[in-house]
Amino acid sequence: MTALPQSLALRHAYRHVDSDGRARPHLEAAADALAMALLCLEDAGNADHWRAEQARGLLAEAVTSLSRARIYDPRIRTFALPYVLATEPRLDAELARLHHIVTRLLFQNHRHLPARLQARPLAPEDEEQLAVVVAGLATNARIAHALRHRWALAAVGIAAVGPVLGAPVLGAVAAVGALVAGLWRSNDDGATATR
Repeated sequence: MTALPQSLALRHAYRHVDSDGRARPHLEAAADALAMALLCLEDAGNADHWRAEQARGLLAEAVTSLSRARIYDPRIRTFALPYVLATEPRLDAELARLHHIVTRLLFQNHRHLPARLQARPLAPEDEEQLAVVVAGLATNARIAHALRHRWALAAVGIAAVGPVLGAPVLGAVAAVGALVAGLWRSNDDGATATR
């Protein structure tokens, strides 16, 4: 019988490839997803529904990566995907549940997840570029802050123009504004009542 060429020989992944090298990309993806999920859950600035949805998606990605890495290293701990994707009816309980899952996975797998490198100081040209970006963001933040309070700007404008146009015109504008605000609130109440 003739011998098979080396390229056609049956190879088992466990014997010919080290398990650390095969599991590493999955562990890196899991570490990134777990870190992002934890940051998402600890961000108090965004809406709670958005935080829960984003964290659940990132957690599902992390659990999938950990399950793939567990093929090569059975000591890696993970959860079943249906457990992660299940939801609690109360939003605060759901956020606490997701936070518990993320911290538990990080704690149980801290020996296997790749270590984070410490940040190095930026080069001077990078610092200058970052300062330009931050200055641009500050301008956008001021404009967004002013637009959040546009009703106050409209009230100041009407108060300034009121004496020039006269009291009857100002009264008519106030009446129309009250009517529009009332209709807007009634539409909003009806929309929330049907949800």
